[in-house]
Amino acid sequence: MPSRFRVRGIFRGLVMAIARPLAKAGAHPDTVTYVSLLFALFAFILLPLTQNQQIFGILVFITGLLDGVDGAVARLNDSSSRSGGLTDSVIDKVAETLILASIALTFPTTSMIGLPVSMWVLVAVFGWLMTSFPRARAEGLGVTDLDIGLGGRSERLLTLVIFCLFGLVALGLVIVALMGLFTAAYRFFYYKKQIHQAAV
Repeated sequence: MPSRFRVRGIFRGLVMAIARPLAKAGAHPDTVTYVSLLFALFAFILLPLTQNQQIFGILVFITGLLDGVDGAVARLNDSSSRSGGLTDSVIDKVAETLILASIALTFPTTSMIGLPVSMWVLVAVFGWLMTSFPRARAEGLGVTDLDIGLGGRSERLLTLVIFCLFGLVALGLVIVALMGLFTAAYRFFYYKKQIHQAAV
């Protein structure tokens, strides 16, 4: 599934509307990245304390939105860098882990499809990490068609947000956990095929 079909295209106008004034004001992309982490931290704290899934979903949405804003600010200011890319990648994973961990803390005794929520969180963390690792490794091996699979980060976060708004965060967790696993597997076999074809 190429990037042109990704949900981030739906929010491109909103991302640019936020990024342009920030870029004009001289905001550093890393600052936006760290602010996105702050919203993830708010989500991590708020859900176990208040059980308010709707506000949690809004905070997750803002976290994901700012992940697009930092890159847009970097491009507008012509300040893209390898250092910024590293910061963005690491902070993304920290933010994702905080978001998922908050669900485990909120539903310590809940089970979904025979597994406790804490186990689904572990599955989600594993799947979400494994969507990124094959991509990074494939890029290092020269694969250029990298943005594939149905469950990219934007899709997973938006799916979780939608379920949160309906008060179904535990079910949303199961869905995004499976999305991560299937996307990781798809990317692995796709990249492997691309590398094999390039070697022929």
